[in-house]
Amino acid sequence: MAKQLVISALLIVSLLTLVTSCSNDDNPIDEPMLKGIISSYNEFGGAMLDLTEEDMMNAGFTLGDVISLTIEEEEIVMPYYDGYYGNNREFLCVAYPTYPSICFTAINTGLPQELKGLEGHTITIRMKEKGGSLDVQQAMSMKYSNNRTDYLISDEEFANARAVSAGNIASGVLYRCSSPFCNDINRANYVSEYLEREKVKTILNLADTEMKMLTYDMPPYSRTLWEGGNVILCPLTADPMSDDYNNRLIAALKELPSYPAPYAVNCMEGKDRTGYVCALLEGLCGATYEEMVTDYLISYDNFYCITPENNPDICNTLVSLKLNPCLMYYAGINDEAQLPYIDYAIVFSNYLLSHGMNRQQLDALVQVIKKTDNE
Repeated sequence: MAKQLVISALLIVSLLTLVTSCSNDDNPIDEPMLKGIISSYNEFGGAMLDLTEEDMMNAGFTLGDVISLTIEEEEIVMPYYDGYYGNNREFLCVAYPTYPSICFTAINTGLPQELKGLEGHTITIRMKEKGGSLDVQQAMSMKYSNNRTDYLISDEEFANARAVSAGNIASGVLYRCSSPFCNDINRANYVSEYLEREKVKTILNLADTEMKMLTYDMPPYSRTLWEGGNVILCPLTADPMSDDYNNRLIAALKELPSYPAPYAVNCMEGKDRTGYVCALLEGLCGATYEEMVTDYLISYDNFYCITPENNPDICNTLVSLKLNPCLMYYAGINDEAQLPYIDYAIVFSNYLLSHGMNRQQLDALVQVIKKTDNE
């Protein structure tokens, strides 16, 4: 009898455990979930949440997961990354290294108007697919150091500063670099010294507003150029498909020939916004697709020691996700496979002419950066 009671008790416990287990599997409460609020919006149109990467991790979310974010009863599915990995206008949740908290945004454009102005509104984050975008996260989540002694490269390479020479660009006329003004990544002094040695006279700054420029403790040569009126401010969001991007860029390129050469183009790191604008100028001067890709990827070698030889998959992902969509937009095509076969001098000229530049302004721009017949 006692034995039967023990067996009965064990059966009851087993049944209860089974029922509880089945209930947990079907109960969304046991899935990772996190609530927060939109605390503010950043300068790029992204919603800053009152959540940190640690909050996400403690709730069960890790980089590379596919999550859903619900706000105002609208559920939006997106990846969770530590960088802006993906195509223009795609939603993502990002734990960007320099941000104080998690950001909900759309790549390169910021959130659409209907998702702005919602400070104080509650958001709910749930898991959609654990590790669903882990392959992209692992390929793109490269870290670089701001410590000069961590790099066995030249000061110029550390500064991501170099001459642009693809196509028929004249020697010693066009340069690209990380910021010579803002020292957040500890490269401004190296950039400024490089630009002084190369006797750069004009900078096309794709990162800063005048208000931001006034807050910087600039290196001496950078300050000389700024106070001398030789800095063209053209803060871009790195979305070449937006009207704001086009209007700002075309206006700046119209101005450029009225300033003295040599010229330098910068953003914060000198990788993407700088890369897109330099590719445009290279293409105008007859550069091939291969030349533009090569120049673009040098920045990733300088920051991360990533090259097509030692990491072909990562380089292919970088070009496909970042550079190619920009080139396709400039060229007015939808097929990535066409990129190696395009006459960029023609299609990039058409892009500028169709976005507000007249023929005289275009000819003036090409004239100040392209080799002459005598060179």
